[in-house]
Amino acid sequence: MKRLLSYFKPLNRLARAQAKWQANYGAIDSAQQVVNLLGVELPAPDTPLLEQDIISLDFETTGLNPDKDQILSIGYVEMQNGMLNLSSCEETFIKDSSGINAQSAIINQITPEMLKSGVGLDEAMDALFAKMAGKIVLVHGLTVEKSFLEHYLQQRFGIPLPPLLWLDTLLIEKMLVTNRHIREEGDYRLSSIRQRYGLPEYPSHGALIDAVATGELLLALLNKCFGRVTPRLDEVYDMHHYDLTTSD
Repeated sequence: MKRLLSYFKPLNRLARAQAKWQANYGAIDSAQQVVNLLGVELPAPDTPLLEQDIISLDFETTGLNPDKDQILSIGYVEMQNGMLNLSSCEETFIKDSSGINAQSAIINQITPEMLKSGVGLDEAMDALFAKMAGKIVLVHGLTVEKSFLEHYLQQRFGIPLPPLLWLDTLLIEKMLVTNRHIREEGDYRLSSIRQRYGLPEYPSHGALIDAVATGELLLALLNKCFGRVTPRLDEVYDMHHYDLTTSD
């Protein structure tokens, strides 16, 4: 019975999904930077989470539909040993203003003039993939980043996004809410959750700022859940990924 239950644990399901993806797409020479995203193998479930390399990632986009909207900027910061490595901070603007409209400019305060010194999407993505390789990917609300990455890989390489090791501060916060009505209807904006944990207020809707804010929030959530005890990878991953791990 113990072995059967272990089979369905999210990290084990993720490992099988990664092996299946590797078998189908791992030999595509033109997409080796995508293959490298998976690293050598998944960390052991009992590995202390904060001993793992984590990259906190955020996209600013013109909307939520990758079929018609575009990525405007990519921001990330790396985390090692439970600390944000601010020297690793990067924010890249994409040199394509065709999708900017008045509404998106108001929301994320990115104008066409700001993108003139940006880089092409392929160049930005190649650099991002190199930084993401073998790392845990941290986001706040993974739907946006995951769907835009999936769309990009389908368009450029004709392959699906590899099953990555995602952590999502939004979903972790949801799992901590015991009232079902609040869980479904509550305010899960990054700024709102940070305020509940006494974290400083930052200007919102900047890719790099939001990436840093998400990294800080993860540390606050872990402190609430585990106190001074460093959690294992599976303790954090399993608590919010039962419904999200790619099925066999």
